[in-house]
Amino acid sequence: MTHPPRTDGDEDFFDEQRARLEEAYLAGTNPRQQSGFGRDERDWERYRRPVAAPIERDGTFLDVGCASGLLMEDVVRWAAEDGHAIEPWGLDISEQLAELARRRLPAWRGRIFAGNALTWEPPRRFDYVRTEMVYVPAHRRREYLERLLARVVAPGGRLIVCSYGSSRPEGARAELLIDEIRGWGLRVDGIHDALSPEHGFVVTRVISIAG
Repeated sequence: MTHPPRTDGDEDFFDEQRARLEEAYLAGTNPRQQSGFGRDERDWERYRRPVAAPIERDGTFLDVGCASGLLMEDVVRWAAEDGHAIEPWGLDISEQLAELARRRLPAWRGRIFAGNALTWEPPRRFDYVRTEMVYVPAHRRREYLERLLARVVAPGGRLIVCSYGSSRPEGARAELLIDEIRGWGLRVDGIHDALSPEHGFVVTRVISIAG
């Protein structure tokens, strides 16, 4: 399909997103807060571990929106607990956040990039690519996923699309994503949720799309 050119409105979206994330995440005092998560370590694992659920073999993992690099780090650990060796990479729209991740994880410094995933040209393709659709304007969501599948996910790999909501009843809900993604003709091959143990609603939704 033909995609519309980027507009000034799109550039404003990305500039505002970058500024908002830098202000919030760089003020954090621990790696969870620097990845946009305000709760404790137990809840971090409860609500982020589903990201590793689609990993069923050894391979490479790219975290789009890696922030402090904590999710990269923990996906390696969680996958290892399931018997899979993962080589992590990261990308963030903010150079400041990418540099934060490089400082935290110096052994992986050369694998952490700054760039906009809508236009970024990867140095290689990856077996697993994690992202969120909130990273792009609403009218570019389909284009964004199709581009990742065509240029970033390795043949036979998986695109891991996440939506995170609040664990509090009054907070924002995670997007359920299924109808939207299937409506674009993409093949969903896994759905992994983390529910609020107190209230039963979806806090984290992870959709696996076959590459």
